[in-house]
Amino acid sequence: MKKLFFCLGISLLMASCTSVIKTARTAETPVSLLSATVADLDVAPERITYTMHPGSELQRVGLANVKRAVEAEALTKNGNADVLVNAEYVITCKNYVFFKRIESITVTGRPAKYKKFHSLSDDVWCNPVFRGTYKDATTSNNSFLNKVLGK
Repeated sequence: MKKLFFCLGISLLMASCTSVIKTARTAETPVSLLSATVADLDVAPERITYTMHPGSELQRVGLANVKRAVEAEALTKNGNADVLVNAEYVITCKNYVFFKRIESITVTGRPAKYKKFHSLSDDVWCNPVFRGTYKDATTSNNSFLNKVLGK
């Protein structure tokens, strides 16, 4: 009887430790970008400078996010611009044994606003020099795509 319970217990333990992995297949659909929207930039002639002393909660998310935060604050404080052109960062850190703490971060650049959103005309978009290395996914040698597209 002990052997029966022992074998039953071992089989239950082995059955409970299995993992199931399920995957789904997706069909490759041909995607091709055939239009583009562009905008002109109105760049301010003067450079702005903004200094921030980030708190510890902002520093936990990483240096790239601290840079984005100081840039966003600089843009809102100086005319509510859309983007900072030619941004330069000066970061002052204090080194501890196992980590660095950012004491201050200063960003300098030219604020710019987007204006006049418009689509590219066909003569610009179809120019092979402009399109450069654009690869059209619909002209692939994939047999599945050729069947779907009737090629």
